[in-house]
Amino acid sequence: MNIKHKLGIGVLALATFASSCTKDFAEKNSDQEVAPVVPPEVMISASQKGIVDRDFEWYYDNYGFLMRWMQFTVASPEGNQPGMFGGQNTNGFYGAFYTSIGRNLVAIEKLISELPAEKQAAYRNIGAITAIHKVYAAFRVSDVNGSIPYTEALSARETANFTPKYDRQQDLFNLFDEQLKAAVTALQGAAAGQIGFGNADLFYTNASTAAANYAKTANVLRLKIAVRLLKRDATKAKQIIDDVMASPAGLYASNAEEWKFISGTQFARGGNWGAQGNNASAVSMNMIGFLKKYNDPRLALFYKKNGMTEERFNYIKTGGGFPATAVYNPDRYIGLPVSPDARQQAQYVSLYGTKTYSLKFPDGKKEDVTVDTLTRYQNRLFDLSMDGGANGQYTQPLISYAEQCFLLAELAVRGLITADAATWYNKGVTASVQAYDAMGKLAGIVDYAPVDAAAITAYLQKPEIALTGSTEEKLEKIGIQAFLNFFKAPHEAWNQWRRTGYPKKGGILSLEPVMIGGAEAVVPRRWMLPIPHSSNMTNYNNALSEMATTGEYGSPNDLTGRVWWDKQ
Repeated sequence: MNIKHKLGIGVLALATFASSCTKDFAEKNSDQEVAPVVPPEVMISASQKGIVDRDFEWYYDNYGFLMRWMQFTVASPEGNQPGMFGGQNTNGFYGAFYTSIGRNLVAIEKLISELPAEKQAAYRNIGAITAIHKVYAAFRVSDVNGSIPYTEALSARETANFTPKYDRQQDLFNLFDEQLKAAVTALQGAAAGQIGFGNADLFYTNASTAAANYAKTANVLRLKIAVRLLKRDATKAKQIIDDVMASPAGLYASNAEEWKFISGTQFARGGNWGAQGNNASAVSMNMIGFLKKYNDPRLALFYKKNGMTEERFNYIKTGGGFPATAVYNPDRYIGLPVSPDARQQAQYVSLYGTKTYSLKFPDGKKEDVTVDTLTRYQNRLFDLSMDGGANGQYTQPLISYAEQCFLLAELAVRGLITADAATWYNKGVTASVQAYDAMGKLAGIVDYAPVDAAAITAYLQKPEIALTGSTEEKLEKIGIQAFLNFFKAPHEAWNQWRRTGYPKKGGILSLEPVMIGGAEAVVPRRWMLPIPHSSNMTNYNNALSEMATTGEYGSPNDLTGRVWWDKQ
């Protein structure tokens, strides 16, 4: 099973590992760049830390960009602004892969290769798990950037090659699948004598199940790659899907086996993790409307009620802030429209900002009372210093059981596997709700209350939620639920929308057209490929030219263009 990591790895990851909460982490990793004899089995946590300790990414990519484009949130109190749609300072995972995550993984592989032949066999599992991490990180980079350096990258120290070629995405996806399949095969080998990462692993720390769970993770990652191939190479996609479904390693059986990070109590606190700092946000009207309309059990796990309690309402009314005829509205889930143009519309103006009431009570007392009447997300899911700053634990899903269930439900609807789509869909919704229930409890979100199993059952029985209808309707329902499941992984919600087109305008969960100056904005579909050092501009330009041959990539800085797999 997935065991929580007891270390509270600090926010300023690149600055220091010296805090007491990361003492063990530092001792294991601080000298790996200079000590040629460091054991490979203690090195994985540095790369894992680079994958999950992503405060800048949360600030720029998620709070300020993707969560607003995907309409989970709206800037508050000012509302979304045209400037937020430029993608400034985003795509930080690209650089992290080359400067820390991938470089360290390559170092592990190199150390294993330099061991005496009789010792290398004991590191078979470690090599396979390292490869899974490397493919996962590189896949995340290519998924949104297209062609990237990979086969010739990350080895400049050994090869003195500072001008690595850019591998085409179609070639990368084939290579990723081959490497994952090889890793699964290796992890299925005899366990006797194998050295493990042990407590250096931030994700799977149970030595008796780590290898099996990583093999399952690799298989789910293969399915993620396969579904991206459906529009470009359906034959290859089906081959991968069939191979995974027949794999003795299997797939996740529950949330306990999924790939996630659970922190100690000192992680994700303040700074760029700040959930309601310079990128303060409220919920969007369409998102909160969907969750309320269908009594989605995740409503109170994703978003917290506004500040207008009945007690406060009555207090304000007594002080003359409301007319004597005013009646309390118990609906405390209030959102904002997404479009920047809506900021100026009369019916919405009153929604923006907090409300201050100047009160005068019968006894002559005067008081100004300020109330936030908008709904904001559960801050402590993202920043443990919020809402009182009590101890709690941060959870970051990487690949979840619910995601796997939705993939299998989709593949069943498409006729690509023999399975009951509704069964996998119901398992996915249930797993998603249970996962967020666990996240909320660990984080100590405001007014946390355990989800009643009956609420999940009732939700799944609603006609708009139950997996019934035409093929298109079923795919939409699956797509929406998979999208909602990525609330805590906005880059994956974006990928889900790019791949499936759900949610959509006018759909079950309707996306609001984003109007800027009277024109509808086009939602971004990729990142701009970062410009390399001047010495590698030829390879960079060649990659841009090659990607442009599909006619869908657009100009280099056109975020509305499409990478290879994202065929129109």
